[in-house]
Amino acid sequence: MPPACAPDTAHDTADELFTEHAAVFGDELATYRGHVHRVIGVVALQAPVPEDRARVLGVAAFFHDAGIWFDGTWDYLPPSSRRAVDALGDPGQAALVAAMVDEHHRVRPARHPDPLVEAFRRADLADVTGGLIGAPGVPRARFRELVGRYPDRGFRPMLARAFGRGLREAPWRPAPMLRF
Repeated sequence: MPPACAPDTAHDTADELFTEHAAVFGDELATYRGHVHRVIGVVALQAPVPEDRARVLGVAAFFHDAGIWFDGTWDYLPPSSRRAVDALGDPGQAALVAAMVDEHHRVRPARHPDPLVEAFRRADLADVTGGLIGAPGVPRARFRELVGRYPDRGFRPMLARAFGRGLREAPWRPAPMLRF
């Protein structure tokens, strides 16, 4: 059997976390799982994923929005970032996994120097917009292949419901996850 390539390792890492925490997501498990795997796939289409960062990518992808479910909040970046750092358990990579989560909703390019952070930000944006805002160097046909492999399963309606819950939670701050 050939050795796993780095994106496969990231996908496997995310799947292990989904197996461990499936109950947290309830009926939205398949929807969020598809989003996580599409993000990993779009990152890998934009930038090389070094093997020593593949697990970081899988952990960041799994936890980047997970505070919505784990912590029941629309202000989910701080708890998602903490959970990612704790789950990674590697102090040498803690800053990278935290940056990937913390900066994935920046309106402007990521400030962290590792190219995976910006690739992650662009991958999430591409998926949230259903490919309307693409990621650099990722042809629409490749994005559609990822959606075929990891179906959408109502991802944007799920986001709209979460946004509605967030409005009820803090109407004075409807998008606390956006960073400028």
